[in-house]
Order: sequence, then C-alpha cells, then structure tokens
Amino acid sequence: MTDGTKIMLSAVAGAMGGAVAGYLLLTRTGEQLREQLGPGLTDLIGRLQELQASVQHARGVADQSWSTLRDITRDTGRA
Repeated sequence: MTDGTKIMLSAVAGAMGGAVAGYLLLTRTGEQLREQLGPGLTDLIGRLQELQASVQHARGVADQSWSTLRDITRDTGRA
C-alpha cells in the first residue's frame, strides 16, 4: 500500500468518524441512541476488563510454568 493510499484511507476514516460523532452528539435520534447503548456499552467494558484480567492471570501462570520447566531441565542437565 502506498503512502498516498494510506493518507487517503486515513482521511476517509477520520471523516467517517467525525460524521458518526456529529450524528451521535448533535441530533435528537443520536442522543436517544446513546441513551439506549449506554448500559450495554458499560456492560461490555466490564466484561472486557474481566477478560483482560483473565488473560493476564493466564500469562502469569504460563510464565511460571515455563520458568519451572527451565529449572527442571537445567537441574537434570538437559538444557
């Protein structure tokens, strides 16, 4: 992808984002939509935070497992 294409896509994405933000912030139907989406988005954010915590915990467990495996193989002279 050329630099010109990247710039054009970025400009289009920015314009679309601005249009959506304007719709949500400046129109009555946008306000109603925000009111309907608010609780669902709050719930989604909470679930994503729980997922992030679970992934971090799993990573910690995996790191500890690899560390233990390295220690075992080093102690047996296989590393």
